[in-house]
Amino acid sequence: MWSIDDWRYVARTAVIDPSGREWSVAVMDLLGQDGDPDMPNQWLELQFASGRFFTLIYSSTGAVQWERGHRTIDDALAVYERLLGSVRSGRLDPSQPTFREDLLDD
Repeated sequence: MWSIDDWRYVARTAVIDPSGREWSVAVMDLLGQDGDPDMPNQWLELQFASGRFFTLIYSSTGAVQWERGHRTIDDALAVYERLLGSVRSGRLDPSQPTFREDLLDD
Protein backbone atom coordinates (compact mmCIF):
# COMPACT_ATOMS: atom_id res chain seq x y z
CA MET A 1 0.00 0.00 0.00
CA TRP A 2 1.30 3.46 -0.92
CA SER A 3 2.05 5.94 1.89
CA ILE A 4 2.95 9.63 1.94
CA ASP A 5 6.08 8.57 3.81
CA ASP A 6 7.19 6.83 0.60
CA TRP A 7 8.01 10.18 -1.05
CA ARG A 8 11.61 11.31 -1.23
CA TYR A 9 11.94 14.54 0.74
CA VAL A 10 14.54 17.31 0.58
CA ALA A 11 13.86 17.84 4.30
CA ARG A 12 11.34 16.40 6.74
CA THR A 13 10.98 16.91 10.49
CA ALA A 14 8.55 15.49 13.03
CA VAL A 15 7.20 18.38 15.11
CA ILE A 16 5.13 18.31 18.29
CA ASP A 17 2.61 21.14 18.62
CA PRO A 18 1.64 22.72 21.97
CA SER A 19 -1.29 20.26 22.25
CA GLY A 20 1.10 17.30 22.06
CA ARG A 21 0.12 16.23 18.54
CA GLU A 22 2.84 15.11 16.14
CA TRP A 23 3.03 16.51 12.60
CA SER A 24 5.48 15.98 9.76
CA VAL A 25 6.70 19.20 8.16
CA ALA A 26 8.41 18.58 4.83
CA VAL A 27 9.84 19.92 1.59
CA MET A 28 9.79 17.79 -1.52
CA ASP A 29 11.07 18.13 -5.06
CA LEU A 30 8.50 16.77 -7.48
CA LEU A 31 11.05 15.90 -10.15
CA GLY A 32 12.07 12.27 -9.91
CA GLN A 33 9.28 11.24 -7.54
CA ASP A 34 7.66 7.89 -8.11
CA GLY A 35 4.40 9.24 -6.72
CA ASP A 36 1.15 7.57 -5.88
CA PRO A 37 0.68 4.83 -8.48
CA ASP A 38 -3.02 5.73 -8.63
CA MET A 39 -2.35 9.40 -9.47
CA PRO A 40 1.05 9.86 -11.20
CA ASN A 41 -0.12 12.24 -13.94
CA GLN A 42 -1.90 14.57 -11.50
CA TRP A 43 1.41 15.21 -9.71
CA LEU A 44 3.05 16.21 -12.99
CA GLU A 45 0.21 18.63 -13.69
CA LEU A 46 0.63 20.18 -10.23
CA GLN A 47 4.37 20.50 -10.79
CA PHE A 48 3.93 22.81 -13.72
CA ALA A 49 0.95 24.68 -12.28
CA SER A 50 2.35 25.46 -8.82
CA GLY A 51 6.09 25.02 -8.89
CA ARG A 52 8.58 22.24 -8.63
CA PHE A 53 9.01 22.29 -4.84
CA PHE A 54 6.30 21.72 -2.25
CA THR A 55 6.14 22.42 1.47
CA LEU A 56 3.59 20.40 3.37
CA ILE A 57 2.39 19.42 6.79
CA TYR A 58 0.77 16.05 7.29
CA SER A 59 -0.49 13.98 10.20
CA SER A 60 0.68 10.57 11.31
CA THR A 61 -2.17 9.07 9.28
CA GLY A 62 -0.83 10.73 6.14
CA ALA A 63 -3.60 13.31 5.81
CA VAL A 64 -2.14 16.45 4.24
CA GLN A 65 -3.18 19.43 6.33
CA TRP A 66 -1.18 22.20 4.61
CA GLU A 67 0.58 22.40 1.25
CA ARG A 68 2.02 25.06 -1.05
CA GLY A 69 4.00 24.97 -4.29
CA HIS A 70 7.19 26.99 -4.79
CA ARG A 71 9.21 27.71 -7.90
CA THR A 72 12.63 27.65 -6.18
CA ILE A 73 14.23 25.51 -3.49
CA ASP A 74 15.29 28.65 -1.59
CA ASP A 75 11.65 29.80 -1.34
CA ALA A 76 10.54 26.33 -0.25
CA LEU A 77 13.24 26.01 2.41
CA ALA A 78 12.44 29.48 3.81
CA VAL A 79 8.76 28.52 4.17
CA TYR A 80 9.77 25.15 5.67
CA GLU A 81 11.78 26.89 8.41
CA ARG A 82 8.87 29.23 9.18
CA LEU A 83 6.45 26.28 9.33
CA LEU A 84 8.63 24.43 11.83
CA GLY A 85 8.58 27.41 14.20
CA SER A 86 4.90 28.15 13.64
CA VAL A 87 3.76 24.59 14.42
CA ARG A 88 6.04 24.28 17.47
CA SER A 89 4.83 27.60 18.91
CA GLY A 90 1.15 27.05 18.09
CA ARG A 91 0.93 30.05 15.71
CA LEU A 92 -0.17 27.55 13.07
CA ASP A 93 -2.59 24.78 14.04
CA PRO A 94 -2.37 22.05 11.39
CA SER A 95 -5.54 20.45 12.74
CA GLN A 96 -7.32 23.35 11.03
CA PRO A 97 -6.28 22.56 7.44
CA THR A 98 -5.72 25.23 4.83
CA PHE A 99 -5.26 24.36 1.21
CA ARG A 100 -4.23 26.21 -1.89
CA GLU A 101 -7.12 28.01 -3.50
CA ASP A 102 -5.72 28.15 -7.03
CA LEU A 103 -6.60 24.58 -8.06
CA LEU A 104 -9.39 24.31 -10.56
CA ASP A 105 -11.95 21.52 -10.65
CA ASP A 106 -12.33 20.26 -14.20
